[in-house]
Amino acid sequence: MRRQTLAAVAVAGLMTTAGCGFLLGTESLSFTASEATVSGASLEDTGYEETNVTERNVTREPTVAGQTREVVVTNWLAQYERQVGLERFGEQRAAVFVAFSSPQIEVAGQTLNPLSELSEKDILTRFETGYEGISVGNQTGSQNVSVLGTDRSVKQFEGTATLVGQEVDVVIHAGKFKHGSDYIGVVAIYPERAIGEEDDVVTLLNGLEHQD
Repeated sequence: MRRQTLAAVAVAGLMTTAGCGFLLGTESLSFTASEATVSGASLEDTGYEETNVTERNVTREPTVAGQTREVVVTNWLAQYERQVGLERFGEQRAAVFVAFSSPQIEVAGQTLNPLSELSEKDILTRFETGYEGISVGNQTGSQNVSVLGTDRSVKQFEGTATLVGQEVDVVIHAGKFKHGSDYIGVVAIYPERAIGEEDDVVTLLNGLEHQD
């Protein structure tokens, strides 16, 4: 009897948010994140340039009341790059900063946002940075950075990646946190020999903007 009661409560709650079309399988349920982007002032201070801000739509099929239903998720990815001078390669757009926003999703008590469960190291494998063959090594540090009005933990890793067909040592920063109704992941990657880039990454994080 208790299971039947809980199931009825879940269905009733879902009807108020999703509508009968979703329950009947004739309509999908949609969730959309707000963009997470870097302010123009921070880009000007660091010399980074916006390369793209794009929607990333994902379809999921959770089981609701014993039936498979479609959920459409709209994520946002913003990418920024800066040229750095490297001894072997000359000037290359090799400093990259990425911000990814994904909505919190709950359907009949099920949480469907994988970003909330990933570790900082795990999210490095999910983001497109323009680098090829990225290999993430050990964590080398962690610092608290002011992002969207709150101190957030951002971890640092060593690694290697392919640049202009050759393997280079890189520094990788990664963090994730919840802001408003969205989860936000940030990744920065740059060659180990690029001097001063860590300070630029902090400036970009300080300048992150997101509507909660």
